[in-house]
Amino acid sequence: MLVIERARLADPYGTYYERGYVIVRGDRIEAVGAGPAPEPPGAEVIDAEGRLLTPGLVNAHGHLYSTLARGMPLPGFAPRSFREILEGLWWKLDRALTPDDVHISALVGGIWHLRRGVTAIFDHHASPAAIEGSLSLIKRAVADELGMRCDLCYEVTDRGGEEERDLGIEENVRFAREDTEPGRAAAHFGLHASFTLSDESLAKAAEAADSLGLPFHIHLAEGKEDVVDSLQKYGLRVTERLEKFGILREGTLLIHGIHLAQAELELLSGRPASVIHNPRSNMNNAVGAAQVEKMLDKGIQVGLGTDGFGCDMIGELLSASLLAHHASGSPTALGGDKLLALVRHNYALAERFFGVPMGRLAEGYAADLVLWAYRPPTPLSQDNLLYHLMFANISEGLCPHTVIGAGRVLLSQGAVQVVDEQEILAKAREAAAALWKRI
Repeated sequence: MLVIERARLADPYGTYYERGYVIVRGDRIEAVGAGPAPEPPGAEVIDAEGRLLTPGLVNAHGHLYSTLARGMPLPGFAPRSFREILEGLWWKLDRALTPDDVHISALVGGIWHLRRGVTAIFDHHASPAAIEGSLSLIKRAVADELGMRCDLCYEVTDRGGEEERDLGIEENVRFAREDTEPGRAAAHFGLHASFTLSDESLAKAAEAADSLGLPFHIHLAEGKEDVVDSLQKYGLRVTERLEKFGILREGTLLIHGIHLAQAELELLSGRPASVIHNPRSNMNNAVGAAQVEKMLDKGIQVGLGTDGFGCDMIGELLSASLLAHHASGSPTALGGDKLLALVRHNYALAERFFGVPMGRLAEGYAADLVLWAYRPPTPLSQDNLLYHLMFANISEGLCPHTVIGAGRVLLSQGAVQVVDEQEILAKAREAAAALWKRI
C-alpha cells in the first residue's frame, strides 16, 4: 500500500483539494480525500510537501523508433516538401533499424516519456529490416522494464514491396493474438498512410484486422501528397477512401487530419474514429494546421499526440492552443474547454484500450499518478489547472518529482527507479553511432 499525503490534488474532470491525500492499493486508487491522510500499518508514505498531484499523462500518438535520430548528421538534407522529409530522413532511418535498435529506442523513448509525466503511450512503429517480433521488443522495454502502459501497432505499407507488406500485416496479427496483456499492453492495426497503400493492401489489412476485431492507427492527410495520390489514383478524398475499407471504425486513430475538405469533416462527424492532433510536429514539417476547433464543433473526437517530436504532452497542449491562435487569427481560438476535451479524450482512449478507468483522482481509478515538482505561485483551482501546467512548463520547466505507473513508483525525486538509466543511455549512444554509419 502507498500513501501520498500533503498534496495539492487536481484532475481534468474537476477534482481539486488544496491539501489532501491519495491511498493506492495494488494498481488502483483506494481512497482520495482532503486533510491529513490515514496511514495504515506498513504503508509506504510519500510526503508531497504541497506539490501538485495529477493523473499520469497519455500520449495518443508516438514514434518511439525515432529516438536515435537526435543529432543525426544528414549531409545535403534540404527537403522542400513533406515527402522529401520522409524519403530523406525517416524512411532511411527506419529501414536501418536492427532489433537491438528497436529495443533501445523504446527504452530511451519510454524514459523520456516518464520524465515528462507520461505513463501511457499509443505507439506507431516501423522497422522494415526488423519487422518480425518488433512489437514485442517495444512491449518488453515499455511495459515490462519501465512499467508503463503501451498500445502498439506495426506500420503496414507498400513502400518495401509485397513481402514486407505481408510481414507487417503478420506482425500486427501476431502481437494482438500472442502478446497483449489487459491493463498493460494493447494493440491497434497499424497502417502508414493512404498514399503508400494500394487498394489490395488496404483490403488485406482490413480482412486481417476484422479477424481480430482491431481498430486502425493510420496517418491521415498529413501532407498534400496523401490528398493528391488519393484523388488521382482512386477519385476519392483520403477519408472517403478509408471509409470504403471500413477503417473509420470505433477506436481507430486517424493521425493529423490536416488537409481535409468540409465534406470529409462531415463524414468524420458521423463516424466513431478519433483524430489525433500533433501540432509541434505539424509546424516542424510545415504541413499546415488541423481544423481542430471546427472538428470539435462538429462532434468529431479529437485527442493529442507528439508524433515522435519529443514526449512533452503539456508542451503539446500549449502548442495546440498557440497554433490555433496563429492559424485562425483569433486569440480566443481553442479555449480552455476545448483543450480539456483533448486531454479527456486521451484518457478515454486509454481507458478503452487498457480496460482500466483512467484520468481521475477517484476510488477505483488507475494508480497512474504524477507528483509534479511544482508549488504554484498563484491560486490553483479546478478551473485553471491546465493553465498552471502549461505556463509552468514554459517558465519554470515543469518536471515530475515522482511518477507512479499502475501503483508502482517508476521515478522518484527525478530519478528513474526501475532501470539503470545511465547504462541505457550509454548503450543508446553506441547504437546511434552505428545506426548513423549505416544510414
